[in-house]
Amino acid sequence: MTQAELLEMLNTMNLNLKGTDKDKYCRWDAESDKYLAELKCRRTHYEDQIIEYDKFMEVKKEADKQGKEFLYCVSSPEGVYIFNINKLCEEDYNFKWEDRGMPSNTDFTNKYHKTKRVGYIDCSCANL
Repeated sequence: MTQAELLEMLNTMNLNLKGTDKDKYCRWDAESDKYLAELKCRRTHYEDQIIEYDKFMEVKKEADKQGKEFLYCVSSPEGVYIFNINKLCEEDYNFKWEDRGMPSNTDFTNKYHKTKRVGYIDCSCANL
Protein backbone atom coordinates (compact mmCIF):
# COMPACT_ATOMS: atom_id res chain seq x y z
CA MET A 1 0.00 0.00 0.00
CA THR A 2 1.26 3.49 -0.81
CA GLN A 3 0.84 6.55 1.41
CA ALA A 4 -1.70 7.92 -1.07
CA GLU A 5 -3.73 4.69 -0.85
CA LEU A 6 -3.49 4.70 2.95
CA LEU A 7 -4.66 8.32 3.06
CA GLU A 8 -7.60 7.48 0.78
CA MET A 9 -8.55 4.51 2.97
CA LEU A 10 -8.35 6.62 6.15
CA ASN A 11 -10.68 9.16 4.61
CA THR A 12 -13.34 6.48 4.09
CA MET A 13 -13.53 6.71 7.91
CA ASN A 14 -14.45 10.42 7.68
CA LEU A 15 -11.11 11.62 9.06
CA ASN A 16 -10.99 14.35 6.37
CA LEU A 17 -7.19 14.24 6.17
CA LYS A 18 -5.32 16.17 3.52
CA GLY A 19 -1.74 15.30 2.59
CA THR A 20 1.05 17.72 3.46
CA ASP A 21 3.23 16.49 0.57
CA LYS A 22 3.50 20.04 -0.83
CA ASP A 23 5.58 20.99 2.23
CA LYS A 24 8.54 18.61 2.08
CA TYR A 25 9.80 19.88 5.46
CA CYS A 26 6.58 19.13 7.34
CA ARG A 27 7.10 16.61 10.17
CA TRP A 28 3.70 14.92 9.61
CA ASP A 29 2.13 13.50 6.48
CA ALA A 30 -1.52 14.60 6.70
CA GLU A 31 -3.78 16.86 8.72
CA SER A 32 -7.37 17.91 9.28
CA ASP A 33 -9.22 20.24 11.62
CA LYS A 34 -8.97 17.54 14.32
CA TYR A 35 -5.77 15.60 13.58
CA LEU A 36 -2.11 15.64 12.66
CA ALA A 37 -1.25 12.25 11.18
CA GLU A 38 1.96 10.37 10.52
CA LEU A 39 1.54 7.65 7.87
CA LYS A 40 3.75 4.57 7.60
CA CYS A 41 3.44 1.85 4.98
CA ARG A 42 5.34 -1.29 5.93
CA ARG A 43 6.03 -4.23 3.64
CA THR A 44 6.42 -6.56 6.63
CA HIS A 45 4.07 -6.97 9.58
CA TYR A 46 5.35 -6.47 13.12
CA GLU A 47 3.20 -6.97 16.22
CA ASP A 48 4.95 -4.00 17.80
CA GLN A 49 5.01 -0.97 15.51
CA ILE A 50 8.07 1.22 15.82
CA ILE A 51 7.85 4.99 16.23
CA GLU A 52 10.77 7.42 16.24
CA TYR A 53 11.06 9.46 19.42
CA ASP A 54 12.07 12.72 17.69
CA LYS A 55 9.10 12.60 15.34
CA PHE A 56 6.81 11.54 18.19
CA MET A 57 7.85 14.54 20.30
CA GLU A 58 7.67 17.11 17.50
CA VAL A 59 4.29 16.04 16.15
CA LYS A 60 2.78 15.56 19.63
CA LYS A 61 3.98 19.01 20.69
CA GLU A 62 2.55 20.64 17.55
CA ALA A 63 -0.74 18.73 17.85
CA ASP A 64 -1.10 19.90 21.46
CA LYS A 65 -0.27 23.47 20.43
CA GLN A 66 -2.96 23.39 17.72
CA GLY A 67 -5.52 21.61 19.91
CA LYS A 68 -5.46 18.53 17.69
CA GLU A 69 -4.87 14.82 18.21
CA PHE A 70 -1.83 12.98 16.88
CA LEU A 71 -2.66 9.87 14.85
CA TYR A 72 0.02 7.34 13.96
CA CYS A 73 -1.35 5.30 11.04
CA VAL A 74 0.45 2.16 9.90
CA SER A 75 -0.38 -0.20 7.07
CA SER A 76 1.15 -3.66 6.86
CA PRO A 77 0.28 -6.87 5.02
CA GLU A 78 -1.89 -7.74 8.05
CA GLY A 79 -4.03 -4.60 7.91
CA VAL A 80 -4.19 -0.95 8.91
CA TYR A 81 -3.57 0.20 12.48
CA ILE A 82 -4.52 3.65 13.73
CA PHE A 83 -3.02 4.70 17.03
CA ASN A 84 -4.29 7.83 18.76
CA ILE A 85 -1.07 8.94 20.44
CA ASN A 86 -2.92 11.44 22.65
CA LYS A 87 -5.10 8.66 24.08
CA LEU A 88 -2.12 6.36 24.60
CA CYS A 89 -0.31 9.13 26.49
CA GLU A 90 -3.40 9.80 28.63
CA GLU A 91 -3.44 6.08 29.48
CA ASP A 92 0.28 6.21 30.43
CA TYR A 93 1.13 3.71 27.71
CA ASN A 94 4.69 2.37 28.03
CA PHE A 95 6.37 2.96 24.66
CA LYS A 96 9.52 1.15 25.91
CA TRP A 97 11.82 3.88 24.52
CA GLU A 98 15.31 2.70 23.66
CA ASP A 99 18.30 3.72 21.56
CA ARG A 100 18.68 1.39 18.61
CA GLY A 101 21.01 1.18 15.62
CA MET A 102 18.87 1.48 12.52
CA PRO A 103 19.22 2.14 8.79
CA SER A 104 19.46 5.86 8.13
CA ASN A 105 16.41 5.93 5.83
CA THR A 106 12.93 4.47 5.84
CA ASP A 107 13.45 2.12 2.90
CA PHE A 108 16.23 0.24 4.71
CA THR A 109 18.21 0.05 1.45
CA ASN A 110 20.93 2.34 2.75
CA LYS A 111 23.71 0.42 4.46
CA TYR A 112 24.56 3.40 6.67
CA HIS A 113 23.22 2.92 10.19
CA LYS A 114 22.76 5.44 12.94
CA THR A 115 21.43 5.31 16.47
CA LYS A 116 17.83 6.44 16.84
CA ARG A 117 15.64 6.64 19.91
CA VAL A 118 12.54 4.56 19.20
CA GLY A 119 9.49 3.22 20.94
CA TYR A 120 7.05 0.41 20.25
CA ILE A 121 3.26 0.27 20.05
CA ASP A 122 1.52 -3.09 20.26
CA CYS A 123 -0.94 -3.55 17.37
CA SER A 124 -3.63 -4.52 19.86
CA CYS A 125 -3.51 -0.88 21.05
CA ALA A 126 -4.96 0.49 17.82
CA ASN A 127 -7.49 2.83 19.36
CA LEU A 128 -9.28 5.18 17.02
